[in-house]
Amino acid sequence: MREHIIPVVDVGLLRDRDPLGSREAARQIGQACKDIGFFYVRNHGIADGVISDTFRQAEAFFSLPLAEKMKFSMERHSRCFRGYAPVLSELADGKRNSYELMEFSVEFDDEHPDVVAGKPMHGPNLWPSLPGYRAAIMRYVASMNELGFDLMRGIAMSLSLPEDFFYDAFNERSFWQFRTTHYPEPQSVRQMAEDAPQSGPVSEIEIGDYSCGAHTDYGCLTILLANNPGLQVRNRDGEWFDAPAIPGAYICNIGDMLQYWTGNLFVATLHRVLTNQSRISLPFFFQPDYETVVQPFGGVTDIRLEDFPPLKYGPYAFEKYKGIYPNCCVA
Repeated sequence: MREHIIPVVDVGLLRDRDPLGSREAARQIGQACKDIGFFYVRNHGIADGVISDTFRQAEAFFSLPLAEKMKFSMERHSRCFRGYAPVLSELADGKRNSYELMEFSVEFDDEHPDVVAGKPMHGPNLWPSLPGYRAAIMRYVASMNELGFDLMRGIAMSLSLPEDFFYDAFNERSFWQFRTTHYPEPQSVRQMAEDAPQSGPVSEIEIGDYSCGAHTDYGCLTILLANNPGLQVRNRDGEWFDAPAIPGAYICNIGDMLQYWTGNLFVATLHRVLTNQSRISLPFFFQPDYETVVQPFGGVTDIRLEDFPPLKYGPYAFEKYKGIYPNCCVA
């Protein structure tokens, strides 16, 4: 296994809007997005307490009995894909992933016109009654949204676009998704799968299976933190290498949508997770607004725009989610 080749970018000056520091951070981010599609960020400004509270609340929820967790099953709100999914619920690389998760997105109450109209992926989150749980999650989400827009500002600068290009294209808001994910110890997965009514066939668990199969993220930008290692990335030569956890740093990767937006100038890279220990990860998916229409912008790469028809983010994401969560009824 090769040593990691993912660059580490100091984004402190980018976040502080220092002119020289911002340009250098933007240059490094842009180069990483072209070369490997992954980069670490340090001096990100996310408070240690916000991070530790989120991990603590995630652990508290996943420690609940299965019957209690299933009260928040994603099946209850299948058109908005929020809530709990037990092990073997999610597909990647044609196989079911051996983790459980709790998924959140932009909050829409039951009376919101888009919810009443049955608009896909619009609805309320499902909140456990654990003390401080909702507040911790929403503090974390707020911090991630701020970091996400700063990173997208750096990406815009790297492409010689106006700094606020993506902020404007996002309609000044992100249709974010956030999940807390628990990878159980391998010896626990089979029993959890047998106990979980939503999970896929236990026969799909094989010794040596990947905890999360090889995939690219479908969206724009993923910002990830995990309490244990396991992430692996595939380079352009088809070789897998470890992406180790760096203390105090997030690891970021671009998704298929941003590759499309840049006319394939940036690359969304295959990655997977293989772990032999319990692992909690906090992937934050920083996405365009539901109504954002994506098409490569002129002057970035030598492409034919007719090869990249306009894509509206929301319907695109809905189709992707239906493939990721095959157990959810979306009729």
